Amino acid sequence: MLNHESFSGRPAIRGAIGVFAVFAGTLPAHAAPVDDLMDLMKFPEVIEVLVDEGRGIGDDMSDDELGVPRFLWQNMINSLYDEEVMTAAFKQELSAAFGTFDLSPVIAFYDSDLGQEIAQLELDARKAVSDEAVLSAAGDLWADLAPDSERAMLIEEYVVTNDLIEMNVVGSLNSDMAYYRGLSEVAGNGVGPSDSDIMREVWASEPDARAHITEWVYGFSTLAYEPLEFAEFDAYIEFGKTEAGQVLNTALFAAFDKVYADLARGLGAGTALLFQTHEGQDL
Repeated sequence: MLNHESFSGRPAIRGAIGVFAVFAGTLPAHAAPVDDLMDLMKFPEVIEVLVDEGRGIGDDMSDDELGVPRFLWQNMINSLYDEEVMTAAFKQELSAAFGTFDLSPVIAFYDSDLGQEIAQLELDARKAVSDEAVLSAAGDLWADLAPDSERAMLIEEYVVTNDLIEMNVVGSLNSDMAYYRGLSEVAGNGVGPSDSDIMREVWASEPDARAHITEWVYGFSTLAYEPLEFAEFDAYIEFGKTEAGQVLNTALFAAFDKVYADLARGLGAGTALLFQTHEGQDL
């Protein structure tokens, strides 16, 4: 599970407006296998990490930089990064993305000893790279690998097989656009950015986003899969090339992109509302 979402460094979390309405819904009848898969892939623990990260957004900003009373900001953040709501959202989006696909081969892989080892390694690495110092060190580990070494070539094959750079860049830019649109919707009266402004702003950030995501993906992969034997890593890559592996990869990115775009749009709307309420005037 290798998904990276970013909001270009702005104080980011996914705002209150519309999030709960978007996440509320009736799960498809085939949600039970999705429940099993999410447990095997350690989604509950991953979501705990995402919630902790989200609730820390703005911690490194001064009160002046934040621009609104900190307790109001934190209340919004805490209401958005809600573990139960995010779990329901991911379950709903994964169920929709999988459709009627038979998840048996995916579940069988993650129910194996290797699948469980990989799920735990990915969770441990995801926790670790929340620390920028660890992420930087992981990037150094990747840089120190000889390009023609077996491990470096396996990492490269893994990244390419799952299209990790492009898929993450697209998700990041979509989230950024959703943030600005949420901001614009609440600001209203022509005060918020226009669609053309949003597109210009977001695409201007693409090179930086791509560079950051590339560093993150290769650093994470080097750290996460280092304990795997070459044969085990190769088996994981080969699973990713199967129909089941490709469907899983596509569904994971679709779910993360939808959840984080909804959250980003809400963040933009929530930020605009906070400024309007605190300042008593439009942004």
